[in-house]
Amino acid sequence: MFSRIVVAVNTPDESQAALDLVRQLATEGVTKVQVLHLRERELSGYAWYSRESGQEASYVAEAAIFQLRMAGIASGGNVRFAIVDRVAEAILSEARAFDADLIVLGRPRRGELATRLFGSVTMRVLRRSSCPVIVAARRPAKRRPSVSQLDTSMP
Repeated sequence: MFSRIVVAVNTPDESQAALDLVRQLATEGVTKVQVLHLRERELSGYAWYSRESGQEASYVAEAAIFQLRMAGIASGGNVRFAIVDRVAEAILSEARAFDADLIVLGRPRRGELATRLFGSVTMRVLRRSSCPVIVAARRPAKRRPSVSQLDTSMP
């Protein structure tokens, strides 16, 4: 049983698997969940810019918090800035500040080949975390029905 969970959310669609996982792991009345959304910043010329507005970032965090609260789980959240190359460090820093027992991450965005070539936030968090980390599973690809499963009867 986990009493303090940090869940990192990106977009509402990509975060759904992680939020479902948190709902399964959390115990109502016992577990506190900290939702973390990171506004990634990049340096362009002499200025920093963010890929999303503050309003978009707040919506993502608030939507995740709302879902968890509707499930009866005590939750709060933060929107923080993170430099593009320092996302994993920002997640780990939030987990330390919250004194988390568990970190929950959404499914990785990169495939296996891209992860091996460029690395990933998920792998960095897994390697550097002092508490357990659970990564939401990738959704299986939709399969087409085989010929034997198709109904070939004519009316």
